[in-house]
Amino acid sequence: MPAAPRVRVTGKGLPATLMLNSVHDPATYYEGALKAHRALRGSRLVTVTGGGDHGRYRNGNACVDGIVDAYLLDGTAPERDVACAAGPLPAPG
Repeated sequence: MPAAPRVRVTGKGLPATLMLNSVHDPATYYEGALKAHRALRGSRLVTVTGGGDHGRYRNGNACVDGIVDAYLLDGTAPERDVACAAGPLPAPG
């Protein structure tokens, strides 16, 4: 069976890519986010610090929600990487 072609992803020619990752996300390791961020030229990384895990968008974090909403609705990315404190998750209900 032939090997799959190796593709080098650089992000060259793309608009800013917004990436969101929690430092303590067990599903998507932060180290992997940092590696992908370095590989994608012009990307912006929003790092959720101080707790939390997967699924931080639209889960009661005004810092994260504001950045992601601006990107999705207006195509506006932050000028540089941003850190948002995790904050408590809302109670289920």
